[in-house]
Parts: sequence; C-alpha cells; structure tokens
Amino acid sequence: MRRAKKIGIVCVGILMVVFMFLSYSNLFGGETERDITKISVIGIKRKNSQVEDFKRGIEEAANAKRVDVEYLELEEDYDTIKEYIDREIKNGSQALIVFSEKEEQILSYLQSEKKIPLILVNPGGTEEKTIRVWFDVQDMAECLAEKIHQKRQEEEPVVYLTDEKEMSERMWTIFQETFQNQGIAIEKKKMTLPNLAKYRDQKQQAVFICSSPKITEETADYLKSKNQVIYGIGYSDEVLQGIREGKVEGVMAYSMYSFGIYAVKSAVYSIEGKKVDHLTKTKCEWITQDNIKEKYDFLFPIY
Repeated sequence: MRRAKKIGIVCVGILMVVFMFLSYSNLFGGETERDITKISVIGIKRKNSQVEDFKRGIEEAANAKRVDVEYLELEEDYDTIKEYIDREIKNGSQALIVFSEKEEQILSYLQSEKKIPLILVNPGGTEEKTIRVWFDVQDMAECLAEKIHQKRQEEEPVVYLTDEKEMSERMWTIFQETFQNQGIAIEKKKMTLPNLAKYRDQKQQAVFICSSPKITEETADYLKSKNQVIYGIGYSDEVLQGIREGKVEGVMAYSMYSFGIYAVKSAVYSIEGKKVDHLTKTKCEWITQDNIKEKYDFLFPIY
C-alpha cells in the first residue's frame, strides 16, 4: 500500500509539472503567440483634431495591449515613405499601420518587397487584399443625400467642393451616382476662393458638400452668409464651433480615434497569427446643432 501510495503521489507530481509546462508554453490552448516588440505607424502630417484623435487612439490601444508603437508623421512624399518603411522593417517592426494618401503605392511596394502585416486606415477604402479600417462611404452618401433632399429648396444647386486628393475624388464618384439616383443634380468644383466668390456675392442659395474638415472651415469662414447651406464630411474643433453658431448645417462625422484603436488591435492580432477581419467598419454619426451635445461621447471618446 505504501508503495502504491508513493507511486500515486509521483504520478500526480508528474502530471502537475506537465500541465504547468503546457500552460506556460500556451500549447494547451493550441495557440502559439508571438512576442510583440514593435508596431510602426505612418501618419499624415496635418494639424487638426481628427489627426490628434487618431494618434490618441493609437497610443491608448498600444498602452492597453502593452506594445511599443513608433509613430511618425510624414509629408505625402512616396520616396520618403518608402525610406521610412525600409528603416522600420530593418529595425524590427512587425506590422505597419498606414494613414496616407499614397496607400496604393505603399500596398504595391509591401506586397512585392516586404512581408509584414499592413493595416490601411482610409475612410471609404474598399481594397480587400489587405487589412483595412474604414467607414462605408456609400451609406454616408445615401444619408447625406436624404438630409439634403429634406432641406434643399427646388432648383438650388448642389456643389461638391474637393481638394482633388485621392480620397476626395473617390468619394465624389460615389456621391455623384448616389445623388443622381435620388434625382438631385450635383456638380464638382475645386475648393478655391474664386470658385466660391460668386456664391458669396449672389443672393441665390446653394448647398455645399465639403469633402474635408479643412474645406468646411474655409467655406464657412469665407461665405459668411446665411443664404448658403454648408454640409461637411469629417470634423474639427472649428467645424464643430461652426455647427454651434449655425454657420454649418451638419456634418457626417467619423471617429479617427476609433480608427486608431481598431488599427492597433488588427496589427496585434495579425502578428499573433489570429483571425483578423479584412474590413473593420466604423460608424458615422450625423452631427447638427440640435444633437451635438448628445454626441459628445462619440466626438470626444474615452478608451
């Protein structure tokens, strides 16, 4: 009996050691997680609240996941971006988050030369060959068309103001088709003061869709007229103040803070070899003078 008892104790001890080893090595769950040492981020070099929100989302998600994030703001110069990518990979970056107008060139470069996970942050993007954090521009265009249809007086021109960047032009294609389906004529103009001058001087009312927060700010500041109706895509502190003062009718707001959070999570899961959705969709909110206070949690989120 004593011998059997001793054997039993030894067997129990051996099993405990085996279970401890399996638990430690994470083999028991069937997963082998990699240590995450570095994630690199290419951000647009702009001074506005949405870019700052994006950075804050990146930083807070990195702190929560306990990962090291290298964030660099670059001008939209492809050669500079390539140099940065090469340097970061050489220095041990395990994933790359890109918020840039040059995403197509970057995607092509990484697919042909480099083999690390790439997460693209681009409102409205639809490329499914890589991981992307986005919002649905089609849904946004349909919502905005409905708002304008309710507000617009018959025969009032609808003008889409663009900076002619890739994102603005991509949205224009969707807006043009959506508004035509709604029976609303829409024209595109580059955002310049001469193009706006005739609307400021004329009494005829027009409806403007501004393709970026900066354009919304400049349009509201230049027109200074209650005869014109201004809608925006995205927001900034100045745009929100314009809504409070009645200079801007409303904006379709998307949260760059959420983009930062989801981008880091997608990067971490990719490095760990976990399943990642190729398209992580964030929501848009319709912000007006009537509901801006109710939407503060969306506009100024806390992780």
